[in-house]
Amino acid sequence: MVNIPKLPEKEELEYKEKEFFLSLSEQLEASSRYWFFALIVVAAVSVPVGFLLRGTLSRTFIGSYEPPPVNTTPYTPEPLQVLQTGVLPLGGGVVSIYGQPRNPNPDISARGFDYVFVLEDAAGQETGRVEGKSYLLAGDSRFIVVPSHASASQPARVRLEFGEVDWTKLQPEHDLRFEIAQKNTGFTPEGRFFVEGLLRNLQSVQIKQVDLDFLVFDEQHQNLLGVNTGSYTDLFPLENRYFRAIFPGSRVFPPESVEVIPSVNLLSPGVIIGTPEKVPVR
Repeated sequence: MVNIPKLPEKEELEYKEKEFFLSLSEQLEASSRYWFFALIVVAAVSVPVGFLLRGTLSRTFIGSYEPPPVNTTPYTPEPLQVLQTGVLPLGGGVVSIYGQPRNPNPDISARGFDYVFVLEDAAGQETGRVEGKSYLLAGDSRFIVVPSHASASQPARVRLEFGEVDWTKLQPEHDLRFEIAQKNTGFTPEGRFFVEGLLRNLQSVQIKQVDLDFLVFDEQHQNLLGVNTGSYTDLFPLENRYFRAIFPGSRVFPPESVEVIPSVNLLSPGVIIGTPEKVPVR
């Protein structure tokens, strides 16, 4: 059972209201008039003083604010490494150059970097330079090759140096797969050695650019005997693209010694058009 309190009668409420205002009037009459003037002055002055203090304090607080330091290099990656370099003489002062950089960082990719091959003679004097740009995904290594370079004097060795590197923690969303089919070798009418075959796109997407590196190894598959490179654009879904790479010089290599390595910079914007799906080749 809920007990509802009994409200006072209307006449009793009116009486208490009159009693309250009468008591308040008597207290105000007994107070000094100076307090009324002081109250009016305080009320009149408080408004402009409040605006003045608000502006002054705001400027003071804003001026004393120190923003947190911004780290312009959020990543602390290990520098790129060089696994090997080499110079392959082709005759007539022309050489092929190669280098194999490695990215030792397991979770940071080099979306792009500048490099330079520095050619030196037997005395250690610089005889030439070849500059370029490349990329390396996290924990990856790849060959950088210059198929043909004319040098004023025969270089004895080459040094690979790196310039600015565009590091990123972005990881490729897809892992593309290719197949090299019907690889064969031959000679042009001018007697130049070439490698040909089919580059198969095993994805149901279009790829804007695929780089092919052609590496010729010795019988032990340890030393490089020749290098070449090429790029192929707009490889359509499930397309078989014919390639042909003509090697500089007059050396002849067996087909089994030539390795064709496709690569795609998966961190380059717009390199993949569509959603990749692995599709078996029949």
